[in-house]
Amino acid sequence: MRSDIHVNPISPYDLDVMDSVFRAELRKRKLSRCSEEAEQLAAKLISLYQAGRRDAYELAAAVAVAAKATDISVDSSSQHKSGTSC
Repeated sequence: MRSDIHVNPISPYDLDVMDSVFRAELRKRKLSRCSEEAEQLAAKLISLYQAGRRDAYELAAAVAVAAKATDISVDSSSQHKSGTSC
């Protein structure tokens, strides 16, 4: 790893913020946590966090805009089924 690169660690508080936005978006979109769309959503949230969006409202708004741009949609294979795990 290069010594001139400094990465700020994600604090437990920030993880909670991202998780709350992630869970809310999963419910809103009726996605399973184990779906490909959920993985894309998680990656987008992390990317937005790394770009400086730390507030839950900012993250939720930005991820909503990004979802519309990339058309993350709901289909029957990605809907949550109770009792299933990743």
